[in-house]
Amino acid sequence: MITGKKIGILVGMLSTICYAQHNGRGSKATAMANAFVAIADNPWAVAYNPAGLARQTSSAASVFVVPQQFGLPELRTIALAATHTFAFATLGVGFDQFGFDLYKETVLSVAAAHGIDWGVSGGITLNIRRIGMERYGTAHAATVDLGLLAEAEEDLFFGFAMKNISATSIGSQNERLPQVFMLGTRYDPALDFRLSLEVEKDTRHPVIVKCGLERRFYDAFAVRMGVSDNPDKFSAGFAARYSPFEFSYAGYSHPQLGWTHQIELSFGIAE
Repeated sequence: MITGKKIGILVGMLSTICYAQHNGRGSKATAMANAFVAIADNPWAVAYNPAGLARQTSSAASVFVVPQQFGLPELRTIALAATHTFAFATLGVGFDQFGFDLYKETVLSVAAAHGIDWGVSGGITLNIRRIGMERYGTAHAATVDLGLLAEAEEDLFFGFAMKNISATSIGSQNERLPQVFMLGTRYDPALDFRLSLEVEKDTRHPVIVKCGLERRFYDAFAVRMGVSDNPDKFSAGFAARYSPFEFSYAGYSHPQLGWTHQIELSFGIAE
């Protein structure tokens, strides 16, 4: 059950909490403060920047779980993502379920990406969203995301993504779904070290600045961390790989709501 103290916080931040599932997908992105639009190098590119799928050279799949967001079991997330490269394009799919009996949001995503030219790739994601609230019924909506990823130098990338390009609304009250713009850069000063910087603008909220880093050790272990503002967050995590499997953990702190744990199991098969 939700305690009296926490239900007050939950009600007071309803619009933010109901959108909490977008605080991150995938342990790598979450541990790097979601500064992932210029990285997008695993199946969660479906959620961040579909253009990143075009640069992936192996089939991969991931299962991601947030058992208790902000310490509340009612705010639970289970998500799946997978990618496969075909001759004509790289395709990705995602499934995401957030919430509990009183409020539940389910999203099915299908993405495609292809290299354009001069180190630039583009991608598109179609999301079918279902929101259900007890005693209020359900509502459905389709949204489209677009993304670009460009390699300026061998160690320097730029990424851009726009989520919900048509500013789609949902429900009888025409509740507008979030429309988000993300612009970022990634710099790899060494083969085993990566930095990422990103700005994000939700049309309903202030600009968010995010910064993340990753340090890999012999392609078997990695440590990650990141910071972001609005609200101020610190995130961190690690990954352990035993080919073709990888287990990873990420967590982030919220200044009022505390720490959230997230785990992921993924595997990849080289083409």
